[in-house]
Amino acid sequence: MCNHRRFDADTSRQRYRPVRCSGVLMKRQKGFAQLEIKFPNRQSRSFLTCPVRRKISNGAGFTLIELLVVIAIIALLMAILIPALTRAREQGKRAACSHNLKGLVLAWLMYTDDNDGHLVKGNAGDNGWVKLLGSLPNEEPVEEQLDTIRNGLLFEYAKMTKLYRCPVAERNEMRTYSTVHAMNGLKFTGSGDVHERLSEIRRPGERLVFLDDYGEDWDACWAVWHTQPSWWNPIPMRHHGGTTLAFAEGHCEWWSWRDQRTIDYGNEPWAISEAGAGIEKNQPGNVDLMKLQKAAWGSLGYEP
Repeated sequence: MCNHRRFDADTSRQRYRPVRCSGVLMKRQKGFAQLEIKFPNRQSRSFLTCPVRRKISNGAGFTLIELLVVIAIIALLMAILIPALTRAREQGKRAACSHNLKGLVLAWLMYTDDNDGHLVKGNAGDNGWVKLLGSLPNEEPVEEQLDTIRNGLLFEYAKMTKLYRCPVAERNEMRTYSTVHAMNGLKFTGSGDVHERLSEIRRPGERLVFLDDYGEDWDACWAVWHTQPSWWNPIPMRHHGGTTLAFAEGHCEWWSWRDQRTIDYGNEPWAISEAGAGIEKNQPGNVDLMKLQKAAWGSLGYEP
């Protein structure tokens, strides 16, 4: 006895009642299923049911080729988008660095306005734009580095310590920007003219005041030769093979370096460059070097 049930029509009462059957036998015949039901004490009956439904793939899944095509498309999109996102992220960091330099150069100009056109002292010291802190400031405790900024003459005009460092600098570097010696710094052998008043600066839109420097630069004043085609201090390249700079009339720029010697020199560690044990600093014909010398001193002190 099976557990299948059917509904036997009772036409007199117009309702259906379940009747237990003894067995069910299904046979396929030309696309239809023949259903034979046996009832107790009754004659077996056969019915033709609806066409047999076969399980046919409706394309809901992916074939291997389709899957490989999708993976290839995703890989192609990533190859296109990732470099673009990297460039966008770098441009954002560069913009933040330029914003900091903009704040510093505006503070520098406000100082001259309040001091009868006199420039703030360019090198670190008791009367400098920042205080002096040992031979390697970036190795000193962070709070001591911050004190050299807060006690500098420029802090009254730029009171956010984050303005004094590049956003991508090392965590232990609280100041990474430096002035140049031409802006009331020190006169040394091989230097050009050192300006003490703003009125002495010709073409201020072309004259460099601040640039992104190493935290190791102890006197906070970047130096370069004027009288020969040679580097003095190393030049960092935190921003995609270039350096951010601020100029005497208040605008900022990012310069991309073209000469491979500049790039190699900029990627050299500070200690090696300062010791003169690395790449040759004398680089005749280096357009990047000459461009920086003109911006720092206002001219070249030699025949290129």
